[in-house]
Amino acid sequence: MGVCKMQQVTERPDPARVMRIVNHPVRMRIIELLSVKPMSWKELSTELGVRTGALYHHLDTLEGIVTRDAERRYALTPLGREIYAQLSDEKMTPAQSLQGIERAMSRRTLAGSATEVFVPRGVIVRLTSSRPRALASLAAISCLVVGLLVYSGDQLVLFSFSPSGSASASVSTFLGSLGALAAVAYVSLAVAFKERGDLFTLVTSSALSFVPLSIFGALLGIAYGGSTTGSAGLPVSLFSNGAFVTVVFAFFQAWGAGIVGAGMSVASGLRVEKTLVVSLVVLYATMLIVLVQGGRLA
Repeated sequence: MGVCKMQQVTERPDPARVMRIVNHPVRMRIIELLSVKPMSWKELSTELGVRTGALYHHLDTLEGIVTRDAERRYALTPLGREIYAQLSDEKMTPAQSLQGIERAMSRRTLAGSATEVFVPRGVIVRLTSSRPRALASLAAISCLVVGLLVYSGDQLVLFSFSPSGSASASVSTFLGSLGALAAVAYVSLAVAFKERGDLFTLVTSSALSFVPLSIFGALLGIAYGGSTTGSAGLPVSLFSNGAFVTVVFAFFQAWGAGIVGAGMSVASGLRVEKTLVVSLVVLYATMLIVLVQGGRLA
């Protein structure tokens, strides 16, 4: 039986693939144990009697079915509980279980939808499903970001920005930030996680991560386009509030960092909880840049 990453399941729901993943004695036992109560790593390891590497592999494969709670114990997700209910019902045939899993996977929660927006692994998978598509996506996203930067008169330095002296400066700083971010992601995967990430996926997702901040810059430009309400009816007084602008700026920065983590996860097959650590490091580095250059938020 081939092993598929659960990451792929959550991005492209396929009940048949879920059945193949859970149709393994160790993974079925994990689901059965966690259906009773959440368990720590040590408890699971003792109960299952498998090697550390093997247990990590099975838990990674069950991503989306198994999660960690606030006390760092392993537990079933709502989807995991529904899958267990379908598989443990002795009255159901395999075909009926498959139909039940399909219905469970078709339900989207508000939290799940928000996660897919701010950590859009599914979107990145679709944008980079082939090399030609990745290149086309990279070109389209780059044009969008550069267009917004030129419109707002900004230039990017990672996830920070400041007024740009010219359109060429906006383009060059975007390309420099894109190269730097993709390089950081690639090296981090190789050094910290011993994984080789797909370069096309990393570059495309890095470009996508600049979209939120470029949108933020364009919104500021629109807000200040008129004397009272701005060219789009946005209240200038609201955008003149330093605290409000700083909070919104931090929100868009965090959104961009989440996209970076999602791209690293797709490029390497690692769980996004691991790759988001690198995103946080990049975000902290950006905050230092903001403090040094001041930017338009001061």
